[in-house]
Amino acid sequence: MASPENGPRLAVRPARADDAVALREIFSEAVADKLTTFETSPRSIEEQRERIAAAVQDPKHPVLVADVRGWVAGWTVIEPYDARPSLDEIGEVYIFVRRSFRSYGVGRQLMRSVQAEASRRGYRKLIGHVLAENRDSLRLCQATGWREVGKHLAHARHEDGFRDVVVVEYLVPHPAPE
Repeated sequence: MASPENGPRLAVRPARADDAVALREIFSEAVADKLTTFETSPRSIEEQRERIAAAVQDPKHPVLVADVRGWVAGWTVIEPYDARPSLDEIGEVYIFVRRSFRSYGVGRQLMRSVQAEASRRGYRKLIGHVLAENRDSLRLCQATGWREVGKHLAHARHEDGFRDVVVVEYLVPHPAPE
């Protein structure tokens, strides 16, 4: 039986156009679970393709996928935090893992990969907004060097009312000089 220690071996790579269907499926699971995203409806395949194409054109905001033998197990993205130039070294991170691959270390490997990418791409800080009841995501952040910096009370509107959101940040280490 697989576990986080002997779980599936995966490669993290940039998303390609042909990943759009898988990324949409995983995102749709997150919408249905109501724990990982503030979105309330799935994306179209075309919208997902457009997001991948935008990431290819904008190297500062990559979409990365966790690939297990040709199967997309999860994905992550660094999105702009704020349009103001003084904040362009801060990115906002989102991670989505396919239900059948949760609890096997996929999220942790994606997080480590996105942190390394952020360092290579010149970020100084990553931020995230996690629904307070999403204990798995909060544990992932804690295990990978993020810290909680506050909580927005009654912040995110969902069908069932307002939900608290925990704000987390990761200070990106600078790459060692070569």
